[in-house]
Amino acid sequence: MQTIRDVLKRRDTYWVEAGDTVRSAVRYLCERKTGAVAVKEGDEVVGVFSERDLMHKVVNEGRNPDKITVRDVMTSRLISIGIDDEIHLAKAQMYKNRVRHLLVLGREEQFKGLVSMRDLVDADIADSSELIHRLNDHYYQEAYKTTIRFSSNRMITQRFTV
Repeated sequence: MQTIRDVLKRRDTYWVEAGDTVRSAVRYLCERKTGAVAVKEGDEVVGVFSERDLMHKVVNEGRNPDKITVRDVMTSRLISIGIDDEIHLAKAQMYKNRVRHLLVLGREEQFKGLVSMRDLVDADIADSSELIHRLNDHYYQEAYKTTIRFSSNRMITQRFTV
């Protein structure tokens, strides 16, 4: 089973400062083609800023993204998962806490990145794709196997096809 470490291998770690304006954070999200980033104050992660925060707490409330800071609209309730935990635990955490992103912590609680629901779905699809290829390979090996039988005076070669 894959771990969170396996999922994070395929992505960079992004973060913004709590004092940054929402507009600069959105620009950062867009440049990196990501939907959420960790929010730091110094070396400490204090929240997560996501597209959902932007829509609900800025756009919907008519707030000016040039005047409001990320600290004012970020999600400060942090739900975390260990980097060596299996992905099914991350999915359970997301479901239980009704969140789409988890803070990933390494040994000694150091920040390693964010994992999203999409990351976990992509990992599941990659696993499923590999399994499907193996099953297909096995199926076709068996389906097109040539067998040899012997009759009283001859050899019969039979090729099975589906």
